Amino acid sequence: MKQLVFKKNQKINKKMIFVSKENLSHNYRQINKFSGNSKIISVIKGDGYGHGLLECCKILKTNKCKDFYVARLDDAIKLRENFKNINIYLLSGVISNNDLKEIKKYKIIPIINNVDQLSLLKTSQKLKYVLHIDTGMNRLGLQSSELEKYSNLIDKKNIIFLMSHLSSADDLKKNQSSKQLNKLIDVNKNFNLPLSIANSSGIFLGKRYHLNYVRPGKSLYGINPFYKKRFNLRQVMSIYSPILQVQNVRKGNSIGYSQTYKLKRDLKVATIDFGYSDGFLRSGSNKASVYIDKFQCRILGKVSMDLITIDVSKVPNNKLYLGKPVEIIGSNQRYERIAYKTGTNEHEILISLGRNLRKVYI
Repeated sequence: MKQLVFKKNQKINKKMIFVSKENLSHNYRQINKFSGNSKIISVIKGDGYGHGLLECCKILKTNKCKDFYVARLDDAIKLRENFKNINIYLLSGVISNNDLKEIKKYKIIPIINNVDQLSLLKTSQKLKYVLHIDTGMNRLGLQSSELEKYSNLIDKKNIIFLMSHLSSADDLKKNQSSKQLNKLIDVNKNFNLPLSIANSSGIFLGKRYHLNYVRPGKSLYGINPFYKKRFNLRQVMSIYSPILQVQNVRKGNSIGYSQTYKLKRDLKVATIDFGYSDGFLRSGSNKASVYIDKFQCRILGKVSMDLITIDVSKVPNNKLYLGKPVEIIGSNQRYERIAYKTGTNEHEILISLGRNLRKVYI
């Protein structure tokens, strides 16, 4: 990722999230190149995977992206209030007649997921929508068996494209993905419409999965679709937090709540201004690490609400001072590593860490 350079002895007095506009733009161009002639619908749900909904839309729009995908109506309305000339796709579709009014008012394209939602469209004969077919995810979407039974509710001329969602796109063996793709293509024999099935991992499964539209999410933000496989994607977010205290702790003492870490030798310990209120998962206690410059510093004891204690015994004294920036994620620590150490996936890491802190776009 773009290297952040702090000046010698520079201090920060608060936690800081940096979002690289250059890296987000780079990732979009890489995905666009890989996707060939397929149109990209950029997924910016979850507040742009924690990177900021409106800013991510603005950055991607400067790269000529005109299609965006969100999960909730509030986000769709917020996008429309800020951007007039884009297409906004809404995953949750319509839940009520009031939703339908808002969707029409703000010119939002709903994803229609089930028969009940199709029924709500009866009062809006000209509303354009995307029809979601469930091919094996069993989460949202119509079953293929329902299509003929409720054909009276489906107006093909109002459907922009058919979509489905891959349940196991990160499995390079492709067995489940291939079954789902074939099922969608088979359903389309009765529609002859454009198609979409590829999420981030699906895009990198190969050209066969690209179809007419691709929907990259995590790859936009630099998460590699497959473990230990790289596609020249750059990490977009980096987070730094200041040191609040440095002290020497003697062998036999414990650190943090519940005494979960007991020192087997003397250690130099620093406390940083970060915790689970900032989205750092408590499952990283005694497992995960952070970095001071190039020095890896293991977390000692339980992650508390606002504080994390780290081993800085190997860090030179001239790098240990009040306000010294400590890297939570960045050039030394990729999303994948911290996700592994906290027992979750990169999506949760980004959304959790990016939730409450002010972002600086560089």
